[in-house]
Amino acid sequence: MEQAGTFSLSLLQQGDPGAVAAMLDAHGDRLLRAAYFFCRDRSDSQDLVQETFCRAIPALAEFRGDCLLYTWLYGILRNLCFSHLRRQRHHVALPDRLHVESDDLGPEWSAEAEERSFRLAALLDGMPAKQREILMLRFGEEMKLGEIAELLGISSGTVKSRLHEALKRLRDKLPREWDPAHGREDIHEMQTVS
Repeated sequence: MEQAGTFSLSLLQQGDPGAVAAMLDAHGDRLLRAAYFFCRDRSDSQDLVQETFCRAIPALAEFRGDCLLYTWLYGILRNLCFSHLRRQRHHVALPDRLHVESDDLGPEWSAEAEERSFRLAALLDGMPAKQREILMLRFGEEMKLGEIAELLGISSGTVKSRLHEALKRLRDKLPREWDPAHGREDIHEMQTVS
C-alpha cells in the first residue's frame, strides 16, 4: 500500500478528504512542472493538472495499485497534455525572454544566461513531444531509464532510443560556442580523425 505524507491508498479510495488533500499536496507541484514542460503555458498547465485530479479522484476506487500513484496520475496528465497539444496544432509562442535569477553573478553573465535559456527553450520546443518528455523525465525529474519505461509503459530500449535521438537532436542544433570543446583545436582534430 502506497503511503506518502498523511495519506494511504485505502483512505484515498474511501474518499477521505484529508487523504485527498494530502495527495494533491504530494503530487500537484510535480504534475504542474510536467504539464508546463509539455504546453509551455502556466494557465493551461494549471487547467490540465486540475483536470487530471478531477478525473483521478472519482476513479480512485478502480486504482489497483499495480504502479505508484504518481505513475497513474502522470499517465492521466500525459494523455490530457497530448490531447491538448493535438487540439492546438501549433506550438505556443515562447516569451521574448525567460527570466533567470542571477543578480549576484553580474549583468554580463545574467544577459548571457538569459539568452542561453531562451535559445535552449526554443530548441526544446522544436522537438517532438515524446523526445521532450524523455528529456524532462531523465534530467528534470532525474528518473532512471527503468523508471521512465515503467512510467510510460514502454520498453527500456525504447526509452534509450528516444533519449539518444533527443540528445543527438540537441547536439546537432546547439550553437558551436556552447560546445565545451569549442576553441580547443586538439579535441576537434581528434574528433575528425576518429
